[in-house]
Amino acid sequence: MSALLHVRALVAADTQSAAQILFDAFGGVYRLRGHTPPFPTLESAAWLCRAYLDLDPGGCALVEQRGVPVGVGFAHPRGATTSIGPVAARPGAPRGIGRALMSHFAELAQRSSSVRLFQDSFNPDSFGLYTRMGYTVVDVAPYLLADRLVPPATPPVALRAVTPSDLGALERYDTARTGAERGRDLALLASTGAALLWEPEGQLSGYLFYRPLPARVIVGPAVADSPEGLGILLDAAAAVLPGRAAVVRASAAAPAVLQRAFARGFRIDHLGNLMVKGRYAPPPAQLYALFPESL
Repeated sequence: MSALLHVRALVAADTQSAAQILFDAFGGVYRLRGHTPPFPTLESAAWLCRAYLDLDPGGCALVEQRGVPVGVGFAHPRGATTSIGPVAARPGAPRGIGRALMSHFAELAQRSSSVRLFQDSFNPDSFGLYTRMGYTVVDVAPYLLADRLVPPATPPVALRAVTPSDLGALERYDTARTGAERGRDLALLASTGAALLWEPEGQLSGYLFYRPLPARVIVGPAVADSPEGLGILLDAAAAVLPGRAAVVRASAAAPAVLQRAFARGFRIDHLGNLMVKGRYAPPPAQLYALFPESL
């Protein structure tokens, strides 16, 4: 790491500077390749910074060069699992910012047996960096967009909305299948959005969260005991939200789920890689979380 680069904790006063880095970095590289940027506005990037400061204050980091912010990144420790992202460098900033942040997060995640991140497949530089740091690809994770969700002809059955009394059982179900302790994330998602449970024969066999925003619906995370169950949950979400624009981070490990997503109006905007350092045992079927990233 360059002696001119200094990594420190991100604080509330840094929010606008950090948001500007995220907005410019992701906007530039995504538009250059014809993809939809993950931050449609500067305020959406600022919201993410504020949300992560509330959720994971110890995992928020800023890189400075001579006191000027040049990079930002976030880590999300969850028991034996830590996820990292997003990580960004200011356009035109010196090389070494990504490595500085990843080295900082490696120290934070020393007690984790599994460290996970998403890597955009169109970015060879980040792929090379993460590979050199010991990360390997365990799944292809397509980023899907729908201009208008198409509901199924027949609404699925054996589904119901999540209630606060379900959260304990939902957390246990999720931890047993993902290896991450996401209870507080699921509670936050339930309080700011909604979720569906799949309970064939009265047994919890899958769930799907969704969060309607003014511009689009964020779908996920979701976990199910089978690809068919996850497809049923996707159908149910489209039935609840017909005609809405939506986004989801899917998994290529379950082609049947992708086919169901295409039927519901989704298309692939770009491909990503789930990269892991350490242990990884995926559930039978899943949609990845877009917030917190990589979980």
